[in-house]
Amino acid sequence: SVIDPEGCPQEPAWQINAVRVVHDPVRHRISYQGASLNLFGTPIIALPGLSHPDGSQGGGSGILVPEVRIDRENGFEINVPYYLRLAPNRDATITPHVYTDVVPMLEAEYRQLTSLGAFQLRGFITYGSRRPIDQPELPLNEGVRAYIEGNGRFQLSPAWTITAAGRYVTDRTFLRRYDISRDDRLRSMVDAERITPNSYISISGWAFQGLRIADFNRPQPIALPAIEARWRVDGP
Repeated sequence: SVIDPEGCPQEPAWQINAVRVVHDPVRHRISYQGASLNLFGTPIIALPGLSHPDGSQGGGSGILVPEVRIDRENGFEINVPYYLRLAPNRDATITPHVYTDVVPMLEAEYRQLTSLGAFQLRGFITYGSRRPIDQPELPLNEGVRAYIEGNGRFQLSPAWTITAAGRYVTDRTFLRRYDISRDDRLRSMVDAERITPNSYISISGWAFQGLRIADFNRPQPIALPAIEARWRVDGP
């Protein structure tokens, strides 16, 4: 049961209802038949094939806590993340975003730990229409709208390290429209560093994607390579 801070029972804002609940002690999973996600007592979305670990063997795949939001442009929004434990060193999360006023959007995130380091990738994709903000008289353009970002760091040897991060979006209004980010400039970089007791060398590259109106038809800078080097020498 759900109780408030004073210990009184209360009706939960969301819950999962099912016709039948089965516990498998061999697989250590709990499965549901005829399950649905209810919000304030109203069925919102069906959850066929829903199952999750019973908690006796640590974490595992399953549905995470749903998120509900209201936006004046997109309407009522509900997100239902599904976590996938692919291996002890890698996992993924798939989150469908369902709206009342626009078409759904899919979000995916992947993370992995390797013998050299770790990296993660995250992306959003949907189909919609947009009008150029600097030319509002033009007709709407329809097509795929997407955003992807990633970063990672790898230790190639005791001295050499590579760090990379990247961000890209298909159009300038996508991030703000779906409240993903308020940044007006996306930065991507890669940096190779060599550090020893007596020297430091950095070879890096930078690229930018401008999202402001003033960035239209303006070339964005690319710095490649940017080299920094330092040495410690014996003084007289």
